[in-house]
Amino acid sequence: MLQLDVDGTEVILWTPEPAPAEALPVVYLHEFKGDGRDVWEACQTLGCPPFALAVIPTPDWDDALSPWPAPPTFKGAQPYAGEATAQLDSLTGRVMPAVEEALQPARPSLSALAGYSLAGLFAAWAPFVTDAFPRVASVSGSLWYPDFAEFARAHEPASTLERAYFSVGDREAKTRNAYLRTVEDRTREVERTIAARGVQTTFELNPGNHFTDEAGRTARGIAWLLS
Repeated sequence: MLQLDVDGTEVILWTPEPAPAEALPVVYLHEFKGDGRDVWEACQTLGCPPFALAVIPTPDWDDALSPWPAPPTFKGAQPYAGEATAQLDSLTGRVMPAVEEALQPARPSLSALAGYSLAGLFAAWAPFVTDAFPRVASVSGSLWYPDFAEFARAHEPASTLERAYFSVGDREAKTRNAYLRTVEDRTREVERTIAARGVQTTFELNPGNHFTDEAGRTARGIAWLLS
């Protein structure tokens, strides 16, 4: 594990030991808290091929990963600020070059983006505004987010997008919350929309609610991207 300070942004880089001589795929993952060790270890348990995992702790989760402003999901919560464009600029302009420098002398063979919950929304949104990630995984992604399914229908993803993984828990939609109860239908809709553009996609329905086996679900998404 390496800890990188990228202009004040902490990035945690997990790599195989010993490091292989050939170039590695790099998966970028925003985490609300923690260093991503649980995801990394779950990936090893699944037998993922060698890759590097770059974890970006994101304490301002609701604001940094929301693509546009939206009202709060729960009573008493704050609205979403919609600062994903700035977060993406930081990721592609500062974090990715720093990670690639740390992996020298080999350049990454592939850059992928994965995320859980709002980070899964960010991963699903990113290919519509950047060509930096040929593969993305939206794991239990917040695709209930207001107007996101409509946004996906109205826009073309980058021509570089090859593979997109989507999942949701089979109990995530079982809620009275008007936003969250649409999550399975919206996720399936976005997956179909992207598949219709010629992208290889998959949808996985996992057992449990939104907080069930987050690391394991994320690892399965990463494993599919790397397969």
